[in-house]
Amino acid sequence: MENTCNSRPVLSVLIVGCGLSGLASALALAQAGHRVTVFERSVKLQEIGAGIQLSPNATRLLQPWGVFEEVLKYADQPEAGTFRSYRGDVLSQSPPVSHPNLVSEAPYIVIHRADLLRALLSGKEKHGIEIKLNSEVQEIDFNKPSLRLSTGDVYEGDLILGADGERSRCRSHLLGRADPPYSPGDVVYRISVPIKDITEDHLAWDLKRRSSVNFWMGRGGHVVSYLIQHDMLNIVLVYAEGASGRVMYGPQRADLEEFRSKISGWDPVLHELVNVEGSVCTKWTLFQIHEPVQWRHESGRFVLIGDAAHAILPCLAQGAAQAFEDAGVLGGIFSQWVGRDQIPDALRVFEEVRKPRASDVRRRTLDQKAMFALADGADQEERDGKLRAGADYGLFEWLWGYDAAESGREAWKQHEAGIEIRHRI
Repeated sequence: MENTCNSRPVLSVLIVGCGLSGLASALALAQAGHRVTVFERSVKLQEIGAGIQLSPNATRLLQPWGVFEEVLKYADQPEAGTFRSYRGDVLSQSPPVSHPNLVSEAPYIVIHRADLLRALLSGKEKHGIEIKLNSEVQEIDFNKPSLRLSTGDVYEGDLILGADGERSRCRSHLLGRADPPYSPGDVVYRISVPIKDITEDHLAWDLKRRSSVNFWMGRGGHVVSYLIQHDMLNIVLVYAEGASGRVMYGPQRADLEEFRSKISGWDPVLHELVNVEGSVCTKWTLFQIHEPVQWRHESGRFVLIGDAAHAILPCLAQGAAQAFEDAGVLGGIFSQWVGRDQIPDALRVFEEVRKPRASDVRRRTLDQKAMFALADGADQEERDGKLRAGADYGLFEWLWGYDAAESGREAWKQHEAGIEIRHRI
């Protein structure tokens, strides 16, 4: 089937998983003119968790996908960011969520995960994306390529994307063995705090008065807070409890006293927030994955994306952003002429663009986690001095300034130019 508007081949893309990664890639590839079908094992779509931060390297992709305005209906754009000691002392105005050099072309936003999913889904009809719910993939034929569902139905396409998250079955199929995520002992506590009863005399008034992203750093972990759904403060503690703790898949109710015990001696503002009536605490285990040596199958018709390929901890707020970057690069490559016989080359170029950066982001995320969790002492004092001097600006400039779609386009152009030069020789 040919696209008569621009004569580019229209490819059939099958995506396993309809989370943020699968939907973002569906939007990017459908916007590029391809037929996209997404398979989701769940009976209905839902996102586990509450708040999510989207930095400019992610939000700059929403406009060409046609969902930017819909996302903004649900999102808050923070006016300020602060890094604080666990005692509450402001060390720097970071992350620089309103710095004109970093967010003028694309904003930094905070949003409820369910709202973000809903906004991405708004592009489904516009782009003609087909979503098949209650469709569990039982087998992948990497060479055809095709998917066989638990119902026995078989779907063939030109390429397949494995976007089924950190506990990816697609990754296990690719590796030919079970490859579950592992826990190094990091746990998340999340408290949802309704702000309607926070008045001017409350210690947390400033957190209600204006939208901001705030970090507190202390021994063993850090806390971050920001506003979601315009009326709820999302308070998240990432804490190293050790590998001997109980493993929890997904949020489970937790005792507020347990949260308080982790931040004993921390900023009184945090303790006052926990005391707000209606505050609810949940807890779950954070997982990492062993980085696959290769995201692609040797057939060149299948590739892992999102958390299935590069799940990371939330310490740089880049989990969703890296999935969006995958989508952006794919969209940039496949918006150009890619014949069916060129798909293996296209997916190789995709991996060459994305894998080094995703690995670098992973490394910097682990560095950030360690930096956040320093105990009082010489290392902590050195960290605080660097933050006061603005030493982290370069990190955010590198991280947020990245244009994934342009990277994909340029990489494919260079690939094609290389072929042309070799032919001339």
